[in-house]
Amino acid sequence: MLHRCLVFLALSAHALVSNKLRPCSIALHSSLLSDDVFPSTATDVFVGNMPYGMSDDYVKDLVYTVRKDDGSPVNPEVLRVTVPRDEETGKDRGLAFVKVLDATQAADLSAALDGFEYRGRVLNSNVKESRKKKWVERPAVDPATLDDGGLFEALDALPDKFAIQEYGLEKIRNACKKARIKAGGDLEQCTARLLKIQGLKPEVYLDPAFGLIPTRNNRRNARWN
Repeated sequence: MLHRCLVFLALSAHALVSNKLRPCSIALHSSLLSDDVFPSTATDVFVGNMPYGMSDDYVKDLVYTVRKDDGSPVNPEVLRVTVPRDEETGKDRGLAFVKVLDATQAADLSAALDGFEYRGRVLNSNVKESRKKKWVERPAVDPATLDDGGLFEALDALPDKFAIQEYGLEKIRNACKKARIKAGGDLEQCTARLLKIQGLKPEVYLDPAFGLIPTRNNRRNARWN
């Protein structure tokens, strides 16, 4: 009980003083910044069941005040605090997100906040999982194993795009891959690329200047080498 009273008094005091001396003052004006400006290690902590009427500053005061189980301050490096609000009314939704420097700080902060009693409410908190997708390298594909229904071999003899499209999108895409060119995103695009190489020798259409070689970061895609 004494600890709760001290927390309340500390929060009230913090709300009245300037944040200039805080080492984490970057959080003051960062609520609208893109995630790209923060370190790659930055991690978000969700805080729920918050009292209504909370501001970013009050949430920061709470974060700076909570302690670990051993009594030591969590003292995370806060990069951003976000208090979501209703678009029509502007009222907060009783939750907040706190972005801290890394996963270790996030875990410590979440543990300290989860189950913490604040203004008559028991907070719940957890570390928010990142939505950033990691690049997964796909295994190399041998074009010779792809089923194109014989389209690539017959390509030069086909009279028009309609004859190509009779093979269907999947086989047309596989024919592009057998030719080691970009497959395209739809039927028309794939067909147009096959028409572009019709009657040409590989040394012509596989020239980077021709513009049909699959690339990644301006380099030829190793999967087709």
